[in-house]
Amino acid sequence: MLPDLSFSILETTVYTPNKGVFLLDQHIMRMRESARQLSELYTVPCFSCTDVESDHVRDLITAQIDHCDSHHTYRVRMLLSHTGQLSVQVTPEPPTSNEPVLVLDCQPTRTDSVFVRCKTTHRLVYADAVHRIPEHYAQGTQVLLYNEQGMITEGNIANVAVSMPDTQTGQMALFTPPVSAGLLPGTMRQHLLDTGQIKEASISVDQFKLAVHNRWPVMCMNSVR
Repeated sequence: MLPDLSFSILETTVYTPNKGVFLLDQHIMRMRESARQLSELYTVPCFSCTDVESDHVRDLITAQIDHCDSHHTYRVRMLLSHTGQLSVQVTPEPPTSNEPVLVLDCQPTRTDSVFVRCKTTHRLVYADAVHRIPEHYAQGTQVLLYNEQGMITEGNIANVAVSMPDTQTGQMALFTPPVSAGLLPGTMRQHLLDTGQIKEASISVDQFKLAVHNRWPVMCMNSVR
């Protein structure tokens, strides 16, 4: 059963003084694709992308940055309502102090939902997974989801890549699960794939546990950090 249309399509990235808005065009493309997928599921017109154009979005962001200290780093949230209203929120991004703690979920998650493929403010799948994090973990701990086939998918706020031996080269490399496993196609994930910094491969829960046991690096990635 689909939720009512009180949610918005969401894109989040970061503004830095040196690089501007990170991967903005890619976020706009993903927002438009999410609007296409969601509009096909509902029986009423929704999520019009008339305002979701690069120049217009950039102008909205610039207008807010101009009222801030442009020498600082800001989180940029873009929201598209079901009525087609686009809004932008710019807030200071605090510096990160520690590496994120990532804990494997205690049960599989169904990943065939459009709300996994599309980033929205309707985050029940992820909220349920976060709720299952054991209480003794510190606030801010992230949960790593896996699907009903026992394959790693993503974290609750980030895509992941796991260090494993590359069977083609014999060297260690970072691998991220394919979108077909059931995950959000992250813009940072795609950027790292396009630039050859990570590779794509199916990753089982057992392979993830082996990586943790061997202290092989695990990367959490999104456009903000």
